[in-house]
Amino acid sequence: MRSFTFSHNVRFLRFTRSLKDASIPPEKAIPSFREQVARTSPVKSFSETIKYPRIARNILFFLSASGFAYGIAAIDTNITTNIWAEYVPKVSPHVIWSVRDPTTNDMRVVRDAILIKKVQNKVNSISESLSNAPMIVKELVLYTYAKFGEAYITSTEGRRVGWGLCAVNTAVWIAWQIPRLRPFMHLHFTHNPLSGRTYTMLTSMFSHSSLIHLLFNCMALTSFASATSTWMTREQRLAPSQLQEATASYHFLAFFISAGLFSSLVSHVVSARFRFPRMVSQLARSQQPASTTKSTLTSTLVAAAKSPATATTEAGPTIGASLGASGAIYAAVAISALAFPEAQVSLVFPPTGSIPIEYGVGALVLLDIVGALRGWRLFDHFAHLGGAAFGAAYYAYGMRFWDDLRVMFANMLAKPDGKKRERGDKP
Repeated sequence: MRSFTFSHNVRFLRFTRSLKDASIPPEKAIPSFREQVARTSPVKSFSETIKYPRIARNILFFLSASGFAYGIAAIDTNITTNIWAEYVPKVSPHVIWSVRDPTTNDMRVVRDAILIKKVQNKVNSISESLSNAPMIVKELVLYTYAKFGEAYITSTEGRRVGWGLCAVNTAVWIAWQIPRLRPFMHLHFTHNPLSGRTYTMLTSMFSHSSLIHLLFNCMALTSFASATSTWMTREQRLAPSQLQEATASYHFLAFFISAGLFSSLVSHVVSARFRFPRMVSQLARSQQPASTTKSTLTSTLVAAAKSPATATTEAGPTIGASLGASGAIYAAVAISALAFPEAQVSLVFPPTGSIPIEYGVGALVLLDIVGALRGWRLFDHFAHLGGAAFGAAYYAYGMRFWDDLRVMFANMLAKPDGKKRERGDKP
């Protein structure tokens, strides 16, 4: 037979009349199971029961994505340069090619000449296709295309890349305007440190939910992409390797992606390691009961995970989602200010006339420092400061890193006979 053991089971006490009627002194009452566990297990504080956002995966994503972007950029730059170095002597025969290889400037002169010819051929093709159209329609179409073609031809390479990035940003903005897609956009095109997603550090760079935000960023991007790309071309000519460079487009794209990821990482780390603990501490010190405090924190986290804004809600302080290319643009702004200190700029916010770029950029950085210290939430000030820091560091060390990377991949892609590989070559 199974022996009985004494237990504090409530049902057993309920069916035993003698025990039910017996009066047990309070100091000798049988402790409940919860009280027994509390005596043997230390009670964790409220803040110790909260799971804090991680940063290791975000750091790893930044390093891997940036490394991949720069690796692809260096390989494509070397291959494109090799193609143009062999193509230039064919389309522009000259005795000088027997003495030296085509330089970066030679490649770009030939490339621009080919681009002009393509635009002219396109104008002739449009004119022939509109031969039966009314004269006013034909002239309007040709004039419009010619103006756009002229602007494209006379623009710098960096400005063209900026236009391409703005086209991508505009496509994402259009997706934001479709009500059915907004839940998807909130989930995958804004970065929230509490979401656990890392890829949104990249996708949020191309995301603008406001038309004003999109226009301001595109205006700044096209201007400072041009200056940054010009600086990259100038510095490459002075690089120790003396490698020629047919295009700086791939380099700028890798820089833009890495700068945007770094600025997003800075904002993420600040939110995960400073804002979130402060929020938990404020809730833990509140006068509310534990259950109310926990429900407040839950509602706060849910609101923070769903809202793209960074303002404070009724549930308490929140960690909002961020989006936009401002951090990457700040990196280009910092390089432009350091590389061309004599340049003049006009700020949109705060609005100013033409002022030296070093004063304008200094004012913007100071504004972000004050905003970060005072906790302003209109802009992601830490992302701006992270982008500016990335740009300053890249101005000091970036071109050396880029040149070494190109040399490394040039040696890796070299054929056994010493010749360089081209697109389509078999390894």
